[in-house]
Amino acid sequence: MSRHIAPDELLLDYAAGALPDGPALAVALHVALDPEARRAADRLNAVGGALMEGEAGVALDDTALERALARLDQAAVEPRALPAPRRPGFDWAPPPLAPHIHPGMGWRRILGQFDEIRLDVPGDAYRVSLLRLEPGRGLPEHKHAGYEYTVCLQGGYTDATGSYGVGDFAVGPGGQRHEPIADPGEPCIALIVVEKPIVLTGPWGRLLNPLVSRGVI
Repeated sequence: MSRHIAPDELLLDYAAGALPDGPALAVALHVALDPEARRAADRLNAVGGALMEGEAGVALDDTALERALARLDQAAVEPRALPAPRRPGFDWAPPPLAPHIHPGMGWRRILGQFDEIRLDVPGDAYRVSLLRLEPGRGLPEHKHAGYEYTVCLQGGYTDATGSYGVGDFAVGPGGQRHEPIADPGEPCIALIVVEKPIVLTGPWGRLLNPLVSRGVI
């Protein structure tokens, strides 16, 4: 069971198809990896379906929704098997990520501390990236001017808000400073979706933040 589930309002927007493409990809990966998140999304879909039937003029008795939800509660929820990797080095990639992985795609070292693959999500204002941290290495200390959504895909990391493993979902802490550090073991890989550029708060922040805001790093 995941220790960190996406907020109900985010899962509701995902079930309704109301999320922008970047956040929707993050939630889709979370749902693909975490059985409890998948159950929550299924329940919200059932609620939405029942409401749509009511709007369409289909008579619903008082227990119709309860029966639908009860069937979901009784159904066994097992982790979904991951497909064979599209290419070597991406065996950790869940199915919703497959359309975004292309031949020739590779990691780029940033600030000498972590690796990034910037994903092209057409028509989306969010910056969507895969980040890879070696065990014991961290991202530079930073804070956020907008929303940040993170889903852990391999390994794990720890910051001031807690410890996160595969399938866990985090909503950025806003103005609170944090410095995610990869846990011991295999490298930590996560999908990061950022609404606005991060603000580096360490000693080099004043020099590097103009480059961050322009998307150079």
